[in-house]
Amino acid sequence: MTMHETFKPIKEAFEKEGIDVASAAFSITPYSLNTKLSFKFSNADELLYFLGVSSPGDTAGIEHINKLIVDAGVQPDSFFYVNFYTPKIAEL
Repeated sequence: MTMHETFKPIKEAFEKEGIDVASAAFSITPYSLNTKLSFKFSNADELLYFLGVSSPGDTAGIEHINKLIVDAGVQPDSFFYVNFYTPKIAEL
């Protein structure tokens, strides 16, 4: 199974919920929050690839994601869950 095929159920879940992956906010946890948009990733590289932040020129994006992973108390080389959600819009 290719990486693209692995992400197919995730992308379908986003489509079903009407949320754009690029605009979704997320949290990283060692466990699932059991929501429709909570997904297990094998490691940091898989998440970076899914988010499109895996290019060598995007060091700031890679560092940011790696910091989120470490701050969540999970190991970048181990599995973890990413819980996506619609970002809240502040009311004026």
